[in-house]
Amino acid sequence: MIQDRVIEKVRTRGCRADVAMIERISPHPVLLPMGEGTPELSSERATTSPLPGGEGQGEGRFPPFIARPNVISALVLAFIAACTLGASAGLAQPAANGDTNGAQAARYAVAAPGLVEPAGEEHVVASQVIGVIKEMRVEENDVVAANQVIAVVENSEQVARLASARAGLALRKAELDRALNGPRPEELRQARAMLAEMEANHDLARRDFDRKAPLAKTGTASEAALDLARSALNAGEARKSTAAERLALLEAGTRAEDIAGARAQVVFAEAEVALAESLLDKSLIRSPVAGTVLRRLRVTGEAVTNMDPTHIAIIGDLRKLRVRAEVDETDVSRVAAGQRVEIAADAFPNRRFGGSVFRVSQRFGAKAVQTGRPSEKVDMKVLQVLIDLDPDVKLPVGLRVDAYILANAGTSPVAQGQ
Repeated sequence: MIQDRVIEKVRTRGCRADVAMIERISPHPVLLPMGEGTPELSSERATTSPLPGGEGQGEGRFPPFIARPNVISALVLAFIAACTLGASAGLAQPAANGDTNGAQAARYAVAAPGLVEPAGEEHVVASQVIGVIKEMRVEENDVVAANQVIAVVENSEQVARLASARAGLALRKAELDRALNGPRPEELRQARAMLAEMEANHDLARRDFDRKAPLAKTGTASEAALDLARSALNAGEARKSTAAERLALLEAGTRAEDIAGARAQVVFAEAEVALAESLLDKSLIRSPVAGTVLRRLRVTGEAVTNMDPTHIAIIGDLRKLRVRAEVDETDVSRVAAGQRVEIAADAFPNRRFGGSVFRVSQRFGAKAVQTGRPSEKVDMKVLQVLIDLDPDVKLPVGLRVDAYILANAGTSPVAQGQ
């Protein structure tokens, strides 16, 4: 068929879209104008093509859209001309830009996708306790200092426990001070006065006994009176000894064992305070670094847990930015620390940003940066390369970029192989 020949000619010129368009034309034959180089159609073929449907249509007629063969042939010829011109233009383009593209390719050693991140990486702040957020003290883009409280979890129980522990510590310290200081001067004077009283009573009881003992021998005093005097003498002597020992105990001061026990009680109380302070401090969620709040993930009233730690916020230091690029394993020999890098981003189509390779990882890993391009390979091994951006470069954290590492003779495969 003439249609098949036209399609074959179009195919030889590389116009697949035009081939598809022609193939969608009705299967009825296309009548080309008779002329030089145009094969004749047999009268039988030209007169026996029925209309779709057959009945009531007759034979020898053509569908309405090919009722004028000259129009259809003109369209087909236009397709062929367009394909020829397009193919010629497509072949001529590389020749015209070949030198420019080659020079541009020689300028870059490696191209790799990457993500912008803070130089100190992002820090995810999470809860260490189970509870409900009582107060959220920061918003996104707030600048925070290291160890600054950014959120508070409900902590009334921890506050009460800390107050109790501190009171217990104060009690134990007072007991230790009393043990170290020993008796007060007033207590010593009281003990001495008591001893003096006991000595006086004992002396009185002895004189009374000495008087009654001779009288009892002569019968002037009864034996009962003598026994009473002897008992008073013995009791007075015992009370005198008790008072003397009590005075000696006070003058000796606190026993060493009692002082050691008091010190141990103080240490125990201090540990209780430290434990209470630690539990209270865990309810205060702090920023681990100085930086900017990149994302606030929770609000006041939300429940948090430490079993699978609940993330509260993401913080990073934006004073210095870095790109974490992923270099294909076939290109790692062309990358080294210190190389200059040009950074391009779809968000800034007409700009390039400068940087330098800071560190090249020593371990391959799976690809993590996805560009979304149809030709991207997601199952290849990559090597992470950290690129420090120039100080004046300010880009959003997490921005997807392309890193073009400039060629360096010192790190080229030829130089490394010599």
